[in-house]
Amino acid sequence: MLTPKLKLILFFFFFFSFTGELFAQPTWTLDPFGKEKKPAQYEEKLLASEKTDKKLTTFRKVIQNNVTHYNYYFNANNKLNGVLERAKLSQKDDYAQLLSFYPYSLDNTAQQKTELDSVIYKSTAGILLHDLRTDWVDNMYLLIGKAYYFRKQFDSAALTFQFINYNLFPRKKNEDDARIVGTNNETGTGALSIANKEKRNIVQKVLTLPPSRNDALIWLTRTFIDQQEYGDAAGLINILQHDQNLPQRLKNDLEEVTAYWFFSQNNLDSSAIHLQRALTNADTKQDKSRWEFLLAQLYEINGDFDNASKYYSKAANHTTDPVMDIFARLNDAKMMRNSGNLKETQSSINTLLKMARKDKYENYRDIIYYSTGQLSMQLPDTANAIVSYKKSTFYNTGNVPYKNRSFLQLADIAYERKQYVDAHSYYDSLDLTDKSLEDKAADITDRKESLARIVEKINEVSRQDSLQALAAMSPSDRDALIKKMVRKYRKSQGLKEDENGMGSLPITFTNDKNATPTDLFESSSKGDWYFYNSSAKSKGFTDFKRRWGKRTNVDNWQRKTAAEAVVTTPNDITAGISNNDDPDKVPAKDTDANGNALVKTSTGAAQVVEYSYDALMADIPLTPEQMDSSNRVIADNLFALAKLFQNELLDYGEAINTYNEYLRRFPIGGNEAEIYLGLYYCYSKIGDATRATYYKNQVTTKYAGSTAANKILNPSLLDPNKKNPEVTARYEAIYNMFIEGKFTEATEAKKKADSVYGSNYWSPQLLYIDAVHHIRDRNDSAAIVALNDLQQLYPASPLKEKAATMVEVLGRRAEIEKYLTDLNVTRAEEDKMIFVDDKPVANKPVDSKPVTVVPKVVVQPNIQPGILKDSSIKVAPRFVKGSFTLDPNKPQYVVMILDKVDGVYINEAKNAINRFNHESYYTQNIVITRDAIDGEKTLLLFSPFEDAAAAIKYYDKIKKAAPSEMSWLPPNKYSFLIISDDNLQVLKTNKDLPGYKALLNSNFDNKF
Repeated sequence: MLTPKLKLILFFFFFFSFTGELFAQPTWTLDPFGKEKKPAQYEEKLLASEKTDKKLTTFRKVIQNNVTHYNYYFNANNKLNGVLERAKLSQKDDYAQLLSFYPYSLDNTAQQKTELDSVIYKSTAGILLHDLRTDWVDNMYLLIGKAYYFRKQFDSAALTFQFINYNLFPRKKNEDDARIVGTNNETGTGALSIANKEKRNIVQKVLTLPPSRNDALIWLTRTFIDQQEYGDAAGLINILQHDQNLPQRLKNDLEEVTAYWFFSQNNLDSSAIHLQRALTNADTKQDKSRWEFLLAQLYEINGDFDNASKYYSKAANHTTDPVMDIFARLNDAKMMRNSGNLKETQSSINTLLKMARKDKYENYRDIIYYSTGQLSMQLPDTANAIVSYKKSTFYNTGNVPYKNRSFLQLADIAYERKQYVDAHSYYDSLDLTDKSLEDKAADITDRKESLARIVEKINEVSRQDSLQALAAMSPSDRDALIKKMVRKYRKSQGLKEDENGMGSLPITFTNDKNATPTDLFESSSKGDWYFYNSSAKSKGFTDFKRRWGKRTNVDNWQRKTAAEAVVTTPNDITAGISNNDDPDKVPAKDTDANGNALVKTSTGAAQVVEYSYDALMADIPLTPEQMDSSNRVIADNLFALAKLFQNELLDYGEAINTYNEYLRRFPIGGNEAEIYLGLYYCYSKIGDATRATYYKNQVTTKYAGSTAANKILNPSLLDPNKKNPEVTARYEAIYNMFIEGKFTEATEAKKKADSVYGSNYWSPQLLYIDAVHHIRDRNDSAAIVALNDLQQLYPASPLKEKAATMVEVLGRRAEIEKYLTDLNVTRAEEDKMIFVDDKPVANKPVDSKPVTVVPKVVVQPNIQPGILKDSSIKVAPRFVKGSFTLDPNKPQYVVMILDKVDGVYINEAKNAINRFNHESYYTQNIVITRDAIDGEKTLLLFSPFEDAAAAIKYYDKIKKAAPSEMSWLPPNKYSFLIISDDNLQVLKTNKDLPGYKALLNSNFDNKF
């Protein structure tokens, strides 16, 4: 029995079920299976969606509505909301940059393909399994369209929204089904309307969702924007803005999509206006605060600092994200600075420092201190900014981008202050794998490498000065200081005192008659406290060292080590514990097994520095010879340091100071001409013509005829990157001498040119072929010098890697030659990838009458069928010109013609092409054979290939690769073509190379 209360509820529900209009679509037909037939057992069975013509009773409508709503729409909508929540959580906003418009990215939503597929599946099932006249069909289709949108399948999303637009437009019973959606609302009014009015009573507003057709128009506009169809999106926005039928509930949605349209096209001022109107459309309080932060950024970019400050303040008050709170306050303070109120900036700094002291912001102290550093730089207060940046790095436990920003600011400040040692240390602390440094990584690397060389020189000068200062001390003071240094270092490393070097304690004699005689056999124990027990103390120290390693004598070492371990890279961690049984035992990184310091030398090798009395005393220059050696080290490093300042950092002021320091300390150091040249160059750069002229005269009068004087007389030589055409032509002539094998002449000419011009005009190609010449003469030391010069002077040259390999091989030349001499290997024929035959192709008899030449049929044993024909190459039929007969279907060689090239470089070219074939055609057996046309033109023949098409395909590859594979060989010294064996014999007889090229070009579109 139904209770009276339940009867009343059912009556109320059934009564209002008849109050709404029915929007059936007679022209809307559904074919869920397409052209496919249903399975036999279901052929006669109809889906609920196919029973649309059946009478929709109240009971049927109630059941269909409730099941569709709670079993399908509810679950599908929850899944879609879950996709958005996960996408929001996965997005990490960088508040230092302009935020994205939405708190999620479509890339993140598209990755959740399975969940979005489930939304489409559930929505489709909810439509097919229920009557199409229920109140939830349009809402289900909107979910399908959204799912396609968030999968970034914009075409499918647009089609779905268009389907809702055209097929779910409400029609009355007697209305013409052919009415086109989007026509004039009323005849004669001219008002264009595409939205439909929503007449819903209070019960419908409470129990059901609004019709989704108008929502679909908003989503269709958003889809057009993401498809970058801005014209279509603008048309829809313009119509909807003037559409009187657009419901009030969608006004904010339209403002939101309009702001998104402007934002996507970087029209930020207009975007800010519409975003401000759409703030109430945010889903959550946090989303609203994020939009307020974005709106403040837009106003800041547009120069409206008052509104920017207003919305930064709102974002800080509304947000639940502490990071946004910090950046909102920071940016709000910037707006105060723009208004010229520095007191407000200082107030903002004080506010941020108060935040840093609160436990609530403990995990964000690195960001807070970075922000205070930024504000301090704006005051400007560089000293406090440095303190803040250092605190930021200290409290940073894994936030790599902000650690990089703090280190970069510290590095730039130190660099500007010319504190190059600190600058190098900070630049070296940067993690260049951070994406935020991608644009600066190359410049940072270059600066860091330059600073590394400078710091090496500075440290060496400082070290020698310190040693000389020790040498100037009295012996007793010096001994006491060194012993103190040794004790302090060994104590910090947890090592025993150096008994050998500490010396014996002085013997003292006292005349105290009342003193108690010393008992030599008295126990050393002074109590039960374990620190007086030597064995217990030793055991405790050993156990501690075994478990914790060698620790410096600092406070909170355990906590500090744990903090550092968080930011340690996996490689460092592995390197630290790979050789220890106890994972807690991490050896000191900069010491060896005996506790001695490991210092990296200029070559990168780790050199052991022993901290003992004898070792430190050995470095002190106590004899005149040692002092002279120390002074020479200082002089050399000062000179090199000045050149580094001048040429790498372009810091001419510091270079001048260093040059002058050299002259002050070493007035007769042997480099005076180069020093004066450097001073002339630096003073010229800073515009001090008087001093530049003075040093110019010093060089040209005192050191006339020197390299420095020649450089001043040829100003172009002062700029290594500027080429003098006359000098370039001279070196090109030397280069050609080497290539043509005139080694003696080339060597003499090069020495004369180098004496005048120095190394400024050396090219990597010239150095490389010079090295090859020395290798041929087995003068390996000279070859290594040339190859090292190549690597240092031309680090960007493609020959650098080859030079490095050749240096490594030359270092083991004797070993390799002995190994190859003793080696006896018989390789299987099928394993032989490339065969090089230096024997010339035998000349074949050719009839002297050019017209009656009959090509002899030759069976080629090694034709290459593996290189496929290129169908795009048009091959002409057989053609005869003079003595040559071109038959494209015959096997063809690819030929490299070398003009006036010495045999040394021909072999080097052959080796280069061998390497190319081994890498690019490792499955082919490409044979290289050497031949000649005459005494000047040498031929390298490749394979032959199956026909002209296959040969041309290889020709294209090798011709394209030659400039990089043989970058040391001038392009005018070689060329490529294809030729058959018959034509090769004719060419070797008549030497008519231009005639044969003309035959090829006339048949292959001037390809050769």
